[in-house]
Amino acid sequence: MTLIILMQNWERSETMKRLLQLALVVGFCSITFRAGVAQEREDRTLLSWEQMRAIINEASGERALHHVLELVPYPRVRPLTEYELTFRESEVMAKFAREYGYSNVEIESFPSQGRLWQPIQGELWMVEPEARKLCDIYDVAVSLAANSESGEFQAEVVDVGSGSRGEDFAGKDVQGKIVLGSAGAGTLQRLGMFERGAVGVLSYSSLRPDSYPDQISSQSITANAPEGKKAGFGWSLSPRVAREMISFLSRGQKVVLRSVIKAETFPGELETVHATIPGDGSSDQDVMVSAHLYEGYIKQGANDDNSGCALTLEMGRAYIRLVKEGKLPPPKRTIHFLWVPEISGTNAWLNKHKDIKKRIIADLNFDMEGLRLSTSASFWVLHRTPDTFPTFLNDLSASILEFVANLMRERVRYRANGYRFTLPVVSPNGSQDPFYIMIDKHYGASDHVVYMQHGIPSVMFITWPDMWYHSSQDTPDKLDPTQFKRAAVVGTAAMSAIASAGDEMAMKVAAESMARGAERMGVAERKGLSYLADETDDAALLQAYKEARNTLRHAAEVEKAVIRSAAVLFNSPADGQKKLASLVAVVEKRASALQGEVDAFYQLCAEQKNARTMRPELTAAEKEAARTIAERVVGPGGGFGGFGGRGGTAGRARLSEVEQEALRKVPQHMTAELNILLGQKKSILEIRDFLSGEFEPLDLAYLTKYLTVMAKMGGVRLVTK
Repeated sequence: MTLIILMQNWERSETMKRLLQLALVVGFCSITFRAGVAQEREDRTLLSWEQMRAIINEASGERALHHVLELVPYPRVRPLTEYELTFRESEVMAKFAREYGYSNVEIESFPSQGRLWQPIQGELWMVEPEARKLCDIYDVAVSLAANSESGEFQAEVVDVGSGSRGEDFAGKDVQGKIVLGSAGAGTLQRLGMFERGAVGVLSYSSLRPDSYPDQISSQSITANAPEGKKAGFGWSLSPRVAREMISFLSRGQKVVLRSVIKAETFPGELETVHATIPGDGSSDQDVMVSAHLYEGYIKQGANDDNSGCALTLEMGRAYIRLVKEGKLPPPKRTIHFLWVPEISGTNAWLNKHKDIKKRIIADLNFDMEGLRLSTSASFWVLHRTPDTFPTFLNDLSASILEFVANLMRERVRYRANGYRFTLPVVSPNGSQDPFYIMIDKHYGASDHVVYMQHGIPSVMFITWPDMWYHSSQDTPDKLDPTQFKRAAVVGTAAMSAIASAGDEMAMKVAAESMARGAERMGVAERKGLSYLADETDDAALLQAYKEARNTLRHAAEVEKAVIRSAAVLFNSPADGQKKLASLVAVVEKRASALQGEVDAFYQLCAEQKNARTMRPELTAAEKEAARTIAERVVGPGGGFGGFGGRGGTAGRARLSEVEQEALRKVPQHMTAELNILLGQKKSILEIRDFLSGEFEPLDLAYLTKYLTVMAKMGGVRLVTK
């Protein structure tokens, strides 16, 4: 009997244990589910969670990397037949695009100035103090500077240190010899060969000579030698090899080298690949996705920028499939994919296809996308458009980028979900790194600049820094399938949002821009208040107040233009402008409220300093600047980002030291915007206020002197009203 009772109690005990365990499991699942739901509500972007999950599941970083391996498996010596037919990379892109279901796939060629150069043999030998092969283009394709002349030369080496200034050559006889220097090959050619009679140059120019001593930079010399001169030859050396050579010379040993080069030239051409994903016919607008396939035909960078082409190819593949499966809405607008020789190819294509150009409402440009971020100490950076080109595109792109980046963080607030990323976006053979991102101000030097020059808003995605770009070490082994996958998710989502946008998406984008614009205006206020708070000179308090007011006024004008730009996404852009007018008015009210806060803080600062508050008035110099219009003079090669080709090294060399110092007074990070403003026929004061509002206060006297010198050089025209 006792045994029976014990057995019954044990059974009841086990049943209770199982019930308790079940309750705990159910409770844990409930907590986890609630946490997950709350988390998903916090993480939001312009596309739905369902759509983002579909993109995450489909986009393949492995496929993107495979594209790179097909495009540039290794830096190779390009066969001459490619110059007569089509280039390997163009064929690869066109082949995959057709397989993936792209439409209107076409390889197109445009003539270009100058001839193309391709070596078929290139060897550099040390003859003295020991016999050794130093370089062979079949080992390192970029070791021979582009445009080097064919021939066999043997000569003694002269070390000129940097070799970037005439003083570096003082007391050194380089006639008939080979110049060794750390300056770029083109600079050594000009100073060493053209001006002093050297037969060739050795450059060990390197971005990071101590961190990567075996890295060889991709370089070129000019084929257009002055009359009576020869172009000669140039070799790019690693810092390690150059230092060894310098060591020989420092010990008094003679260094003699022999250069053997055979090269062919071909008519200049710009080869582009174009493909489309057709819209549904409901819109007469188009969208562009861009990356550069070539940067010259000698350098074949895996990351710069075959990675961008490989990535965008995968974006299109994933998008086509998701639309076909009904997981993403079909595009209203035709999406164009353009893979080109950087900058020049984009310009040539847009100039020919003016009918398409006028329909493009946005471009997403991808330049250097696949690096493993942790190994290069890099961020994946979204470069916004400059304030001279306000657009919704910045906020649309930022929303999606930040959404994906937040998924790739392990957040302690959500540890009930487990110790992991919120939603892993990783590839089977890729890293498990966090997604290091940054949203930064505008930077040029890629194809997005050309689109803006043609009136098309464009943002750039890029990995930076890239420790290996423009060098012998820009190879596929540096790339990460996980980074490709994340970039593909961001790019595909942004592309889908623009291509399929109608009234509903347009309102979402306008709301995104309005909210982010409020944040940016808050940043502008904080910057302006800091001018007042940091000012220790009572007499300068008024100027700080003027700068604070200008910063807020500038921000408000930019944000109003951003809101207006979203009208293009509505089914009827004209109706969209009317609908958005009320939001523009709200921005103006916000600016007035913030201005009131600045006024109050100015009053407080004045009281603390026992200073008298004053109403800002124009000074005599400001009145003069307001009457003077500054216009850019466009010469051959002029355009976005330069001064018509008139402000180069030769022009600056003729200036006095005082004038050269004046050109250094406008910071480099302002000059691209300055050039755009010079094309808008603004007064000097308007230009100063714009630059000061976007960046930091710029002394009017500095800008005036800068423009006066540029006028002397022929790059700017100053007209008094």
